[in-house]
Amino acid sequence: MENTLAKLIKSASGTLTQLTKIRCVESYPLPSTCKPKNLFAWPNTRFLDEEGASFLESRGVHLRDSHIKTFSVSYSLYDEMKKVDVPSVATIKITRTLLDVFQIVAGGKPVTEITAVWDTAAHPNRTVPTSMSDIQGLREFGTHRDSFLVFHREGEKYDIKLRASAFPVVLQEKPEIRGFTISRKDLRKFVGDKVDCRGRKNRNIAFQAHRDYLQDVVHQTNDAVEKLVGNNDLVNEIKKIYRSQ
Repeated sequence: MENTLAKLIKSASGTLTQLTKIRCVESYPLPSTCKPKNLFAWPNTRFLDEEGASFLESRGVHLRDSHIKTFSVSYSLYDEMKKVDVPSVATIKITRTLLDVFQIVAGGKPVTEITAVWDTAAHPNRTVPTSMSDIQGLREFGTHRDSFLVFHREGEKYDIKLRASAFPVVLQEKPEIRGFTISRKDLRKFVGDKVDCRGRKNRNIAFQAHRDYLQDVVHQTNDAVEKLVGNNDLVNEIKKIYRSQ
């Protein structure tokens, strides 16, 4: 069952990575190089084995498939487009943070290193915490949108880049990391290679005509991840952090 949970977390994380980059915009002609791609809500039943489906259903997840047609465009092109407000889309960031915290505190792999990352070129004098016991430094660091804490875990290929504002929940659920020192690095070292000169990744855009489909994909994914986590107290704590920002 532990292996099933790990596979489901990995699958959900992949979907959330895509959804956190999605934006709704008015209709625009696009370059011929921009091909449509269907982005499915999580879980996508086509990639669920019997054990995974049974596990999710036991936690109350209703298995159905919904998707939205999207296009991947450069950040500079996206920035020129008129945005369409879809309030529910903002909640996907909360779900991303929830799953990240869940992996850190309940993933079973011990934390080996913690790194504070941000745009050091743009903000060289930012206050940065020296350790996980530096509560004031963590609070101040967490007030910035581009401040992250990267958690390196034993035996894991990929690190978890967590919004720094979520540090109180991690400390509450995993107090043994309070003594960890915090190193520091530039944000660009943790954004991959498909970025522009400012470290910004492409955006997935959906047109206004498909707004309802987008909301359906977001709602299904949020609900399924919350049920995968299965901890209402943790869910509420993460939501409380975002309400206070």
